[in-house]
Amino acid sequence: MKNLKLLIYLFVIAALLWPGAAYARDLMDDKVVFGGTYTLAEGETLDGSLIVIGGAATLEAGSTVNGDVVLVGGTVDSRGTVNGDMVGIGGALQLGGAAVVNGDLVTMGASLQREAGAQISGDVIQGLSLPFQFNFPSEMQFDDVKPPMMDVSPNPVLKIVWFTFRMFIWAALAVLLVIFFPSQADRVARAALDQPLITGGAGLLTALLAPLAFIALSVTIILIPVAFVEVVLLGIAWLLGWVALGLEVGRRIARMLNQEWAPAIAAGVGTLILYFVLVGFDELVPCVGWLPRVLVGLWGLGAVLLTYFGTREYIASPAAVEAVQAAEVLMKGEPDS
Repeated sequence: MKNLKLLIYLFVIAALLWPGAAYARDLMDDKVVFGGTYTLAEGETLDGSLIVIGGAATLEAGSTVNGDVVLVGGTVDSRGTVNGDMVGIGGALQLGGAAVVNGDLVTMGASLQREAGAQISGDVIQGLSLPFQFNFPSEMQFDDVKPPMMDVSPNPVLKIVWFTFRMFIWAALAVLLVIFFPSQADRVARAALDQPLITGGAGLLTALLAPLAFIALSVTIILIPVAFVEVVLLGIAWLLGWVALGLEVGRRIARMLNQEWAPAIAAGVGTLILYFVLVGFDELVPCVGWLPRVLVGLWGLGAVLLTYFGTREYIASPAAVEAVQAAEVLMKGEPDS
């Protein structure tokens, strides 16, 4: 029963970044702390949820949070009133003697310090088992040829937690990347949408040639650092491609909801949904589920490389445009006039 409730709470965490009620308020009511500090002073009220990712938040005595408090790494020192649930994944939760939580409290991988007098009206679900359950044999028989068997079974709840945590990290990276490099991400997104076949082909060609280039550079000792620089640049290009496509997904969702989001918010929401759909499909269908994720990644990778990491607009040559149009005609099965 507790594991079921924990699953519900973890999906509530994802819902806090989903384009639903929280974004319908344009994030004006919720407070998100990325690696910084936040203090809710005595007498102040936060009409929304408080999300702390790698930061530190202090809720002074007499303060009120009319929502949930979610901690992903970092610390939360609460001596006020939380009219919702409190969830901690990693980090530390500290409840002072005047703290009141009018909901449930859930911790996983987070330390909990609760002073006398702290009130929690709901359930307290603290800690989980290790990610793997080890079942060792009761007796060790060394005279047997076969070694003793060790059963290792993954914990499904931990898999969902790890998936959710990675989804948050990708969304946070998308927000930060678009905040600092908005024009570059926009150029990459336009190139990917304007020329999907060309950018996808460029990404596929890069994926085929990059391992050969790495091997060729690694043969000479003096060029080994260059090989590692190549790997780093490809990783950055892969990330930028995902974020650029997530930016476009977020923009389309905003238009669908008749709203206007800032580019950083659109990138965060779109990347989160893109990760949830593609990586979630990979988790559900492990045999071929990786294919859509790889194809989308190659698509974004090609767009990044053709725009020189978003530093210039990509204009396809007339020959390339004609080749793409011919390919589209062949795929549609129409005769070439």
